[in-house]
Amino acid sequence: MRKILALLTALALLPLSGALADTLTADASVTTAEMSDTLYGLFFEDINHAADGGLYAELLNNRSFEYEDILNPRPSDHFTGWLFGMTAGAKGRTTLMTEGGLNENNPTYIRVTGEAGEYRFANVGYSNGGLTGGVTIEADTTYKSFVYLRSAGYEGEVRVALTTRVGEELAEPVLITPTEEWQRYDMTFASTRQADAILSFTLLGTGELDIDMASLMPADAFGSDWPGGGLRTDLVEALMELHPRFLRFPGGCVAEGSYTWDNAYNWKDTLGPVEQRKENFNTWGYMQSYGLGYYEYFCLAEALGAQPLPVVHSGVLCQARSPRESSMTIAEVEAYAQDILDLIEFATGDTATEWGALRAEMGHPEPFDLRYVAIGNENWDMEYFARFRVLNNIVKEAHPEITTIVAAGPVAEGALIQNSWRTIRAQFADSVVDEHYYMDSAWFLDNTTRYDRYPRTTGVFLGEYAAHEPAVGGRRPNNLYAALCEAAYLTGIERNSDVVRMACYAPLMARDGMYQWSPDLIWFNARQVLRTPSYYVQQMFAETLGDFVVESSLDTDSDRLYQVVTRTDSQLYIKLVNVSENVEEITLSLLNVPDGIAAFRQLSGDKKATNTFSSELVAPVSGECEIAQGVAELSLPAYSVTILTVALED
Repeated sequence: MRKILALLTALALLPLSGALADTLTADASVTTAEMSDTLYGLFFEDINHAADGGLYAELLNNRSFEYEDILNPRPSDHFTGWLFGMTAGAKGRTTLMTEGGLNENNPTYIRVTGEAGEYRFANVGYSNGGLTGGVTIEADTTYKSFVYLRSAGYEGEVRVALTTRVGEELAEPVLITPTEEWQRYDMTFASTRQADAILSFTLLGTGELDIDMASLMPADAFGSDWPGGGLRTDLVEALMELHPRFLRFPGGCVAEGSYTWDNAYNWKDTLGPVEQRKENFNTWGYMQSYGLGYYEYFCLAEALGAQPLPVVHSGVLCQARSPRESSMTIAEVEAYAQDILDLIEFATGDTATEWGALRAEMGHPEPFDLRYVAIGNENWDMEYFARFRVLNNIVKEAHPEITTIVAAGPVAEGALIQNSWRTIRAQFADSVVDEHYYMDSAWFLDNTTRYDRYPRTTGVFLGEYAAHEPAVGGRRPNNLYAALCEAAYLTGIERNSDVVRMACYAPLMARDGMYQWSPDLIWFNARQVLRTPSYYVQQMFAETLGDFVVESSLDTDSDRLYQVVTRTDSQLYIKLVNVSENVEEITLSLLNVPDGIAAFRQLSGDKKATNTFSSELVAPVSGECEIAQGVAELSLPAYSVTILTVALED
């Protein structure tokens, strides 16, 4: 009877001359499913210079001369990011060296011979071009720096300075007198103005000087006390505003390696002092310094309030590419399993254990809250499942508290994923299943009921997804329409969040002008962060994550209107997505909610609108509406997502 009265009241409020509004009916006291408390999270992979040149705060490029394309190595690779012989009239030469370096993990260094004049060389950072440098310096900011130098017959001082490309000083320079042994020299620079700079080294004497491992970072970087040196603060803030419940890392294809086992990610290489971390050429065509390593990853997850979700390879190289080497044998996989157990021990082990002690030594005596391990990325078929079985059994026997995640392949439909699911349900039903798919926008609208059909026995992790619009100028745009199609799809995800335990958009970040993949959730350049329409959809949905799905129904003639209603003990969340060119007037008929003022956030605009570094055309706006006798009226703009928050009585 109350439902009928509420609907009659809603109809009475409509203008007599107008058409009947769409009506959403929901009873806050009736729930249909419990929701996952880890539904929305992030996937960080070092693609598009997301780490080096991005989130990792290091401003120097190729700081230890290890840059090398492992598939097509060239000696010139090692000079990436550096310029030598920058002083007119000065004489000198450089030699690439690999014997007698700082350590065996990073053996390459440069021997610079000063012959006459003040021979000058510099690291020019990222995105250097023309007459400007790529080391981004802000006004009135302190930078910490260090370099390893050794005299190999050099006599005199070395002047280290932050300068413009043409030599204008931006901070007080530092003078160093190298010794005959490798020595670390720590420096501080206080900038006087904003500039695109270089970190320059000028030989004031003559002879042979060895240089390795130079670094420059903002002193106030986020996590500046971490061994890696810290992260870019504005990008960390953008991640925090997404309210992530988990953080997947380090890949993606980066985790498993693409062509040779030398290319595979080894988490142990990312620990300890940064000068001892073994750098690696990654899947996406550039070097990883590993300054953002596993310790920093766990610390970042903790700072974000997110569950860490590490991905390890399964003994199979990236199946989506053409491996040059074979998969591990079963015997090799059994031996490799110890690496995974060591990773779990590093995260959770007591300080009396080998890897727990290393974690404590690096600065975190308390264990991290590790509950998940993904074994494999976009893998499939029996070559993968045979190896997953071995690794899964070993992990579960040693750590039954860990939930393992099994891959189902890189596609949404067809025989591959169907065969994967048959195998998983028969053999690994207690693992969570990692699905990945990148589809055109229309697919997401057509498949909002995808998980309605899934059995409720095995959990799903939607580990990578994004709506892809047709490319414009070689780049798929992050426009509003794609974001709304994702929002419509997320209504189906929330409705089925008893099955879909976790979901994360991919890729997360891209540096403008240095990307390999589009679209991406966050774009950035040297100084700015660009939040895309898809970013705001993720943010709006994540900050209104309910505990239960509420029974609801929508009476509408529109085939482009999507909804879901959820709740916590104190809040009711109504999510409405209008993916049409028409304004939709909607009446909310709400049972068991108090009268009052409800707040909403709304994202709308032109369907092809995108945000740029100079203009944010699409961003959420806030509003309010009145609820009286369980009835409220809302206007849903064309191409919009609206999330209404209703306070519930205790």
